Amino acid sequence: MRRYTAILLALLVFALAVSPVLADDSQQQLQNIRQQMQSQQQRAAQAQNQVDSVSERLRLLQTDLDVAEKEYNDIQQQLEETEQKIEVNSEFLAKAEKDLAKRSQILNQRMRDIYKNGQVNYLDVLLGANDFNDFVTRMDILKRVARQDVSLVDKVKAERQLILDKKAELEANKAAIVELQKAAEEKKNLITARKQQQEQVLESAVSERDEAERAYQELLQDSERIERMIRSQAGNYGSGGGSGIFMWPAHGPITSPYGWRTHPIFGTARYHSGLDIGADYGDTVAAADSGVVIFSGWMGGYGKAVIIDHGNGLSTLYGHNSELLVSEGQRVSKGQAISRVGSTGYSTGPHLHFEVRENGSPTDPLAYLP
Repeated sequence: MRRYTAILLALLVFALAVSPVLADDSQQQLQNIRQQMQSQQQRAAQAQNQVDSVSERLRLLQTDLDVAEKEYNDIQQQLEETEQKIEVNSEFLAKAEKDLAKRSQILNQRMRDIYKNGQVNYLDVLLGANDFNDFVTRMDILKRVARQDVSLVDKVKAERQLILDKKAELEANKAAIVELQKAAEEKKNLITARKQQQEQVLESAVSERDEAERAYQELLQDSERIERMIRSQAGNYGSGGGSGIFMWPAHGPITSPYGWRTHPIFGTARYHSGLDIGADYGDTVAAADSGVVIFSGWMGGYGKAVIIDHGNGLSTLYGHNSELLVSEGQRVSKGQAISRVGSTGYSTGPHLHFEVRENGSPTDPLAYLP
């Protein structure tokens, strides 16, 4: 018994001696873990601040590009109007100079006649009248001659002044064209720079695997968000009124089918939730069927997108547009223009991304197209 008691006392003394050491080690380990967690949080926050979303960067660049292109188009329109003015003024100037030449020829002839024959003595003409009637007649003729001379001189002066004014206006228009051409060139350079920035963003997404993967995950999240949105808004605007038989929304070949494929940007096997239809920039995109627009705006990797609810659980999505022609809540007819083909969002060139969704979930569009 004494032996067991001695052993227990020894163990108790040992435990009391060791426990502060163990407590210190645990506390140190906990402190190290907390520091690591804090460091990881800081790194994550810094990364989030540096680049929040590839889609957001593209959207901001696209906004700048849209503004530059609109300003460029406005300048081009002013340029065309100024060129038309120059053409009209040139034609008017040519006619005025032709009329002036004729009148100047008549006036010069009149001056030569006066020089050769001397100035007619109006008094001799009047006194040579045979009778009073002849006197009145001669008086009337002399008045007409005098008025005609004065009128001819006035017209020549006016036409010369008009020609001078038109020439000055032409010079001003030509000077304006020089300035407009300069402004148009500057806007064109700005547009080129914006497009280069877009290409650099996409090239960065290709070269950086992690960012590319994150971008793909964003697309998946966008698709899931669209699915939830469609389901939540189904019927909010009444019956879609669609026939269930769709028409092709754009003219062109299928450049990428529905289903699994090698992604053109990320270079890996990816699920493609719709059809890519090859078309030129600015081509019209038509509603595949009648319905109600439930979304019109920027949709992440889809860029500028339109979603139409056709009723009976069917909806269609049109992505990567350059311009949106309809707004949310608007009822559209089958074949109505709803947007213009573009290359916004995750896109390597102008085309239409077209999706058909059943109760929000993507399905093969070819099953609904003629």
